[in-house]
Amino acid sequence: MIVSQPTLGAISQIGWWAMRRRSRFRVTGPSMEPTIADGEYVLVDQQRRPDPGELALARHPREPGLLVVKRVAAREADGRYVLACDNPGQGTDSRQWGPVSPLAIEGRVTLVLDRPLASLVAPGSAGGQADHSLARWLRR
Repeated sequence: MIVSQPTLGAISQIGWWAMRRRSRFRVTGPSMEPTIADGEYVLVDQQRRPDPGELALARHPREPGLLVVKRVAAREADGRYVLACDNPGQGTDSRQWGPVSPLAIEGRVTLVLDRPLASLVAPGSAGGQADHSLARWLRR
């Protein structure tokens, strides 16, 4: 039997979850569509900070009890994160709040449980590279 790299990656992440090395969170709202749909579950590696282009679980800067999933558009020189929605018309992000403290970042999203072979790459980006035009737009 031949197993693809994405399948092996998904199996690996589920294994980490089974060993309690990943945490599961439910996403609500359409701000990350089409990457993550309303109601889907994600796995988060809370031991690793996300790089630009990756998805982050973060504390909302205005409502610290609320956790949000957003894409890291950029990392500022002072370490703060610029976070972005994949569906900007349907949510709030650093356009409204500004960059967030590294202390607000809870971890890196590693898998969409409801669609284990789903790509976490930003829609329209090339190979998971950070969309620097988006980061510039967010800083306006």
